This record gives sequence, structure tokens and C-alpha cells, in this order.
Amino acid sequence: MKYYLFPKNFQHYPLDQLMQSVARMGFDGPTALVRDGFWISYESAAKDMAAYVKAAQQHGLQVKYGSADLNPDTLLTDAKQLDLLKIYAANGIEQVRLQHVIKKTEDDVTAYRDRFCRQAEKAAKAGELAGLRCVFQVHGNCYPHNATAAYEGIKGLDPKYVGIKMDPGNNVCQEGYELFWYQISLLKDYLCALGAKDVGYFKTEGETNGNKGWHPAWLPAYEGMINYQNIFAWLKQADFNGPVISMPFYSCGSDEEMEATVAKELAYFKSCSLGE
Repeated sequence: MKYYLFPKNFQHYPLDQLMQSVARMGFDGPTALVRDGFWISYESAAKDMAAYVKAAQQHGLQVKYGSADLNPDTLLTDAKQLDLLKIYAANGIEQVRLQHVIKKTEDDVTAYRDRFCRQAEKAAKAGELAGLRCVFQVHGNCYPHNATAAYEGIKGLDPKYVGIKMDPGNNVCQEGYELFWYQISLLKDYLCALGAKDVGYFKTEGETNGNKGWHPAWLPAYEGMINYQNIFAWLKQADFNGPVISMPFYSCGSDEEMEATVAKELAYFKSCSLGE
């Protein structure tokens, strides 16, 4: 099983420092995040992607998973989006997470299901054209927000070209919680990545808002609420082989403390995968 770092919280690192840190923390590599202000921009994606992958390889790392705000409604009609998928594939990236579809109060919510079915069909076709797998992440406040909704959109499509990333942390922190064994059993071959992060709930005494003072906070997984030992055991039963995308959204006082915490969290995930 391969472990990759979603490097959002390391945005301030120069490229070579990022790769040094990713290797030092024990990951197989970073994910390739295309986002302006990061290491790979939309305007110079071909050049930046090649440099990013080369820098990773120089430190004994690999880049196999990426994410970009690619609109699943227009993947097949916007040449720039399809070209970006092809740039990913040309650089050895095997899976790319697409843009989240955010729910809005003014939307006709009854249309979300059929819209996602169309999006999934387009994503599968775009994945086939580009030579990789397009990924939808189960994500709170978005659609699909749980495995049941995701499965309804992708069933019958080719799992070589479209898949689902489950995200227990988002399920618990935001929206979409379902029993994790159920999610894994339902998605089966469509389950192509695990977003690994954790959360806890805390109460601030004296707050009088509608939540009665309770609020979620991101935590290292060895401190959070989610039983990753069970999750990895169920993934093993389902013959899931990764990748695991570590998504450390918590913050620490210094870069050194952050790296030490992320490394400790990664060791925890690896121990869970081994049944320790």
C-alpha cells in the first residue's frame, strides 16, 4: 500500500524542501496539486508538472495521485481541462481528483443525483481519453456526500477510468457519515483512494449558540475519534491496495513540529494497515 501526502499545509516550502520533507516523514511521495500559488499552476502546468515529478524522483519519491479543480460538468467540452488530464497522465499520474460540486441553498436539490450520474459518465470518458482514472471525493457540503450517493452515479461505469475516494474525516466532521464497512463493501472496485484524516468534537463552555458550544476540530489520527484499525482491516478484506492520501489539516506551532506530527500520524496509519 502506498502513502502520499496532500501537501496543502506545506505551501510555503520551496519545491526541493517539500520533497526532502516528504521523504523524511516516510511517505512514498506527494500528491500533484494543481492550484495557483502552489508548485504547479494552471497556466504552466506542463512545465511545472514535469519539474515537480523530477524533483520527487530525485529524492526517491513517486507521484501517482493528483488533484485539480476540474469541473466534471465540462470535462469533455473544455479542451484545457482534458489537456490537463493528459499532462497528468504523461507524467505518470494514475488518478486525478476532480473539483467538488458544492451544494447551494438555491439549487433544486432533487436534481443532484441525475447531475452526478451525467458527471460520472463524462469523467469516465475523460479518464479513458486521457489514460488515467478520474476521482470523485466523498465530501461534506458537496455532492456526493456519502458512498450511497456516489455509488448511484458510478455503478455500471468502468472502474479503470472513474472511481471514488472515501474520506472518513469529512464524514465525521462535516456530512455524510455512514458505517465505514458499509461504504467499503458498497463501493468495492470503485473505491480507489482513502483520504486519511481525523477529527474530534470539543465543547466550549459558556457558548450559547445553536450548537450548544460543540464544534469539530481536525486532529492527528492517533488522537482523533475514528477507528482506523477497523477501517484498514475492512479495506484489507476488500483487497484495497491504496493509495492512502494523508490529509493533515490540523496546524502546529512550527514547521518542525508539524513534520514530526505528520510523521507520527503516518506511522500510525501504517501500523493500522499491518493490524498492529
